[in-house]
Amino acid sequence: MLSTQKDHLLTTIPNLSRLPWVGSEFNYAERRLLIVGESHYAMGKTRGEYEEDLLRHKNPDFTRKLIEETQIQKLYKYHLLDNFWQALFEKQPNKSKIWKHISFYNFVQRSMDYSSFDGQKREQPNNADFKNGWAVFAELVKVLKPTDCIFLGLKASEGFGNLKTDNKVTEFDHSYAPKIGNMTPLEGSVTIDEQMINVSFIQHCSSFFSPQSWNPFLQKRHPELIDFLLTKV
Repeated sequence: MLSTQKDHLLTTIPNLSRLPWVGSEFNYAERRLLIVGESHYAMGKTRGEYEEDLLRHKNPDFTRKLIEETQIQKLYKYHLLDNFWQALFEKQPNKSKIWKHISFYNFVQRSMDYSSFDGQKREQPNNADFKNGWAVFAELVKVLKPTDCIFLGLKASEGFGNLKTDNKVTEFDHSYAPKIGNMTPLEGSVTIDEQMINVSFIQHCSSFFSPQSWNPFLQKRHPELIDFLLTKV
């Protein structure tokens, strides 16, 4: 299910702390979807539990294990992605098949503190996290060369214009779409290192996310991608 074909390039990207999941057929796919989550969350009811969890997060394969355990082996739920698939397809796909054809990683390269041993923490990414995230993203897409990129969260969209400073960017376009509920999606495209990428930013797919409300937006933005993926599920 997992391709390590480009790991020799991915491991050279500065500040990329966790390797992305790259499906075994991703590099050869007609449409290549890169899903971008926002953050990982380190938890623990005691300081020891938190530090142990944080140590697990520092494993370069942490994101890959998360996808393997939740999407392939189905050992436990990952509501973020369950809601996303519902929004993209209006149904849950055969996960073990579809993950051969897509890639996933989290934009923020450090884990947020969600421990509860000294009061319940709910750390949020800061400006430095997002600035670093865009620097990593620019290098990551040069390696993976996705045709479509969907961000599961709107906060990162505020820095989308940072890509224009990269000397490998030859085309850049973006605009705000009509509101969905009280959220304003961003849509755009960017050509990096001669690869054009269709980019969409949607609401974070956890609490208060309505898959049915976001489906028309994604259907309009990524019709060729959806048609391609539906042949694989």
